[in-house]
Amino acid sequence: MRALVTGATGLVGGCLAQCLPEEGYEVRALVRRSSDTTHLQSTKAEIVYGDVSDYDSLPPALEGVQMVFHSASKVTPGWGPWEDFEKTIVKGTQNLLQAASESGVQRFLHISSNSVLGKSCLCDTPADEDTPCQLTFDKDHYYEYAKLMAEQAVLEYHEQGKIKATIIRPAMVYGPGDRLLTDRIYRHMSNRFIIWPGKSNPICAPVFVSDVAECAILAATSEKALGQIYHVAPGRPVYFKELCANMIKALGGWRIQLTVPYGTAILGCFLMEGWAKLIRAKNMPYLTRSSVRFLNEGMNIDGSKARTELGWKQKVSMEEGCKMYVAWRRAREGKSRKVTVPAQSKTTADTSTPR
Repeated sequence: MRALVTGATGLVGGCLAQCLPEEGYEVRALVRRSSDTTHLQSTKAEIVYGDVSDYDSLPPALEGVQMVFHSASKVTPGWGPWEDFEKTIVKGTQNLLQAASESGVQRFLHISSNSVLGKSCLCDTPADEDTPCQLTFDKDHYYEYAKLMAEQAVLEYHEQGKIKATIIRPAMVYGPGDRLLTDRIYRHMSNRFIIWPGKSNPICAPVFVSDVAECAILAATSEKALGQIYHVAPGRPVYFKELCANMIKALGGWRIQLTVPYGTAILGCFLMEGWAKLIRAKNMPYLTRSSVRFLNEGMNIDGSKARTELGWKQKVSMEEGCKMYVAWRRAREGKSRKVTVPAQSKTTADTSTPR
C-alpha cells in the first residue's frame, strides 16, 4: 500500500516517513521546496514537492496513493497572524481532503492536537474524546482554533461519505527532531542554574514521537476507528517537572533551581516578543507568554480509548525517551562544533550543522 505523508520534515511526519516502510508501506513524503530534507534522505520515502496550501500541487502527489497521513501544520502556538494558521492548517486541510477524495484515497488519518480542548483539559478530571472543546478565538489560541476547524472539516468529509477518515490528538509530543517543546526543555535543563516561571507544577501528557506514529498507523488501519477521534496520552498523570527531571538525569551533572514570580516571567516574555517583532524575526521567541501560561496550566488528558479500541501501548518511557533525545542532540551538536580543516590539508572535517 502506498501512503502519502504531509509534514514529513516535521516531528511526527518525519517519524512516520521512517516507520511506515518498516511496516511494509511505500511512502511518498510531501515537502516544500524550501524544506530541509536531510532526515528523509536516510529513509525509504519518495520525496515529492508540494504544499497543502497550493491545491494544484496535490493531485500529482496523490496519484496511486491509498492512504494519507496528514501531519503538515504551522506549529507556533501563541505566535503569528491568524492568516498564516488559516492558510496552512484550515485551508491546507480542506485542499488535501478535496484532492484526496477526488483521487480515490481509501483512508485519511488526520493528526490534530489535544490543545484543541482549550480550557476543558485544565480540570481535575482528565478530558476524554467526548469532552467539549472550550476555545476562544484570540491571538494566543490561533493555532488551537485552526486545528479545531481542520478537525471539523475532516469529520464533515467523513460524514458526507467523501472519504474514510480518523483523527488522532497527540498530547505533548517529544523526541528527536522536535524544534519546539523538547528543544526548549533541553536547552533550559542544560543550564547549571534553572529558573522556573512560578511555582506551578501542572499535570501534562508527554508522549514519545515513535509512540505517536504507532498510534497513527493503528488508527489508520482499524475499521473500528472510522469517523473516530483518539487521544494519544500517557496512561497515568505526569507532572511537568517529572519530565524535566528525566531530561536533567539524561544530561547528567548538578543543577541549582530557582523560582521567579509568575508575573516576572510573563513580563520577560512580553519583552522577548516585543524585540522579536521589532527586528521582524522569522522564528518565534525562545519563550512566549502563551508558552509560560501553558507551563503553569498543563493539560490533563484521558488516553484510554486508544488503548482499549486500538490496542495502542506506550512503549517508550520518559527516562528512555529523554536519553534518546539527549544522545541525538549531542550527536548533532558534536558535528556543528567540528572545525573545517584548511584546504591545503590532506584531511577534511565534517562541518555540517543541525537543521
